[in-house]
This record gives sequence, C-alpha cells and structure tokens, in this order.
Amino acid sequence: MFDPFFGIRFMDTLPTVNRDPPPILFEVICVVWLCLGPGAVFADEATHLIHQGDQALLEKNFPSAEKIFTEALEMEPDNYRIIISLAEIKEKLGKYEEAKNLAQQILDMPEARGRQVLVYLEGETEPLEASVVDETVMMFPKPKSEQQPNPMDKFLKKPIQEPVPHYRLFFKKSGKMQLIPKFEARIKYIGVPRRTREKMRDFLKRVHKKIIAASGTGETVVKMVALKGGCFMMGSDKGHNDEKPVHEVCLSPFKIDPYEVVQRGFEARMGDNPSRFVGLHLPVDSLTWQEADDYCKKVGKRLPTEAEWEYAARGNTTTIFYVGQKIGGKFGNFCDRNCPRGARIVQVDDGFKYTAPVGSFPPNPFGLYDMAGNVSEWVSDWMEESYYRTSPKHNPKGPLPKDYKVIRGGGWLNNPNYLRSANRAGLWHDYRDEGVGFRCAADIKASATESHP
Repeated sequence: MFDPFFGIRFMDTLPTVNRDPPPILFEVICVVWLCLGPGAVFADEATHLIHQGDQALLEKNFPSAEKIFTEALEMEPDNYRIIISLAEIKEKLGKYEEAKNLAQQILDMPEARGRQVLVYLEGETEPLEASVVDETVMMFPKPKSEQQPNPMDKFLKKPIQEPVPHYRLFFKKSGKMQLIPKFEARIKYIGVPRRTREKMRDFLKRVHKKIIAASGTGETVVKMVALKGGCFMMGSDKGHNDEKPVHEVCLSPFKIDPYEVVQRGFEARMGDNPSRFVGLHLPVDSLTWQEADDYCKKVGKRLPTEAEWEYAARGNTTTIFYVGQKIGGKFGNFCDRNCPRGARIVQVDDGFKYTAPVGSFPPNPFGLYDMAGNVSEWVSDWMEESYYRTSPKHNPKGPLPKDYKVIRGGGWLNNPNYLRSANRAGLWHDYRDEGVGFRCAADIKASATESHP
C-alpha cells in the first residue's frame, strides 16, 4: 500500500550497505521541506501515532498502546478520539483513576452539532469548516495527469497501484463535496457527538464500580449528629416571597448525617451511581427525589423535613449564612471563578470547578458539613410558595403533594444567594440535576446523648 512517508520510502530504495542519502538527493528533500512545509514530506504525526496505537491495541499490547496514545495526546490535547482510546487503555491496565479523569475530560467538552469538523489541508493557512459525509472511502488516487507534479515521485519504487482511504467531506465555504486522501488532511471534530458522550457516561459508571471494588468495602459508616430540637425562627423577611413570613417552628429531637451522601456508599447499597461527577468521596448528584428517599429508607433513615434541614443548617445562628452576613470561598463551594456557568463570581476562588469531596470546608456550629454549597439537597417536603403562611408551629411536614419537591443549601453551580440558610427552591421530583444531592435524617428519643442544643 502507498506509504505517504516519502522519507521512509526513499530510504527503502537505497542500498543496504550504505543508508546515507547521496548529497544531491538530500538537497532535494531539503528543498521540498522548505518550500512545501513538513506536511508535504511527512504525514500528520498524530495520525500516524493513532494508527500505531490501534495496531498495538489489536495485538493487545496495552503498555505500548498507552505510550503511543499518550504521545499522540500531547500533540492533539483536544482530540476526543485519542482521549477515549487512552481512557479504555487505562481501564485495561487497571489505572482506574486515570481512566476516570480522561472520561470526565470528554464529558466536559461541548456537545457536537452533527458531524461538523475543522479540516487542516496542506497549503491552507487556516482550517476549513466541513461536514463529514463518510469517514472512510477506499479509492484509487487521481491519475497522474490530474495531480500536481510530486518532486518525490522519482524516488518511489513503483507507481501507486492500491486504493487509499479518503474522507468524503462537504465544505461549508465552497458548498462542494470532495474526496480528500486521509494522508493529505487532518480533521478535528467540533465538540463531542451526543452518542459518544452517552457511552462515556456508561464507561464512567463501569470504571467507578471497579474503583470501589479495588478499594475494598464500599461503605463507611459515619455517625449521625444528634440534635435536641427546640424552637427557632424559620424563614427570612429579606429573602424571596416564599421565605416569608418569618415564623416560629418547634422541632422534636432528630439525627442528621454530618455529610452529604457520597457515591461510594450509595453505589454499595443501591448498585448504581447516577452521578455526573464521579468520585468515591464526592457527593451523589443527578439523582431523583425518589432515589434519594429510597436510599435513606434502605439504610434505616429518612429524608429530613424542610424545617429540620433549616434548623440544622443555621446551627443556632440568626445571620444570613451560618458564618455571618456574607460567605466566601473558604466556607462553601459555589459558582466561583472556576465555575463554567454564567452565575460565577470571578473575584472568588473556592478551589473547585464542580463538586468537592464532602467535608472540604469547615463545619457549621452543629458539626455539619456542606450545609451551604457543594450540592443542593433534597428534603421530604413538597414545594408550595405560600406554605409558610399556614404551616403548623410544631414539626411541620410540608404541604399536600404537588409537582415539585424542595431543595435546600445551594450548590457548586449557584451564586452565593442560594447558599443562604433560609433560601428555598423547588425542583420537579423526577428531575436529575448535576447540582443536587442529599443527606439523611432519623428520629431519636429526647433523652439521647451526644446531642447539640
């Protein structure tokens, strides 16, 4: 088959005794290199490495394939196909954390619109926009009479006689469809196709299960924090209308998890992990209210009521946030300068782009972590904006069933306003949001020890 690496083909024509090219031929190569650029003599190096890596994969030589694809990725760090191949190789080699990070890199990329690509052609200073019609069309190259003279032809052993792979591309600017030999072009997809993203989500789940299996037991028992209960002022006259009026609520003693439920424990119990951001010690995200409720019941607990949640979040404080009237990046994970959302606060850096491992920030006065930020949390109540006007004083359980459930606490994708202790929000109970998780609560007797006032 035709080898576009003219230098290699040229070397094959030399006597085996002396591999040094004659000075005249060396000058010809130099002229071609300087006049036409390296792409005229050597095919795209990354593409060549990909072919080598694919061959190593066919031979199941995973260490060699890992080395080759790593080198290719250094040349094209945004090539999602290289990233996918390298992620799968890392999984084969048992390097699950590295595989997870590569898969997450794919999911962080924008979604492609159709099969739009940028095409890099020899002689073009800028890439051309095109759509891929066919990725591989095997055909014979154009006859010599239709091609530009190639200064290296005289060094080839024989004329091209075998079909070579081509791209069939529709170029946006010219409005024409063309067949381009693959060795003359390099294409770069604009974004990641939706189907590929879905496959990588499944890949992440599979890798995460292997991470848990490799780490031994999947669940770590964390002691709940016991709260005596009592009366407090719920709501805010300075917040949204659904936070008004401020009213007194009295609660019976209860226990609550000090941390948001993490993926390690959730998957160990439920056999699945719906999370968008995968990690053993990251909070579960992207789960429905029912899934959160099912987990709590399965471990002998329940979701906290909205009143219990606010009482626990305040920690006997009456300020806007449990840390005071303002909150900064040292006390909670919200949409800071690292956040890819429009709500980001560019003056703040909390150290995390998405979710953070639970307990990364200081606890509130009750010893509870992430009650402000990281992920918003499902509670048991249905959402009704006017509920505070009629809610009972003692142990309110929320209104009659509606369409939305209450979420509390704000998360990594929200601005600090959502982290206020009194802030309320509603979410469709079957909806999955990458900024929503949960923690569990449980009833206790009034005489329980080790409780907070």
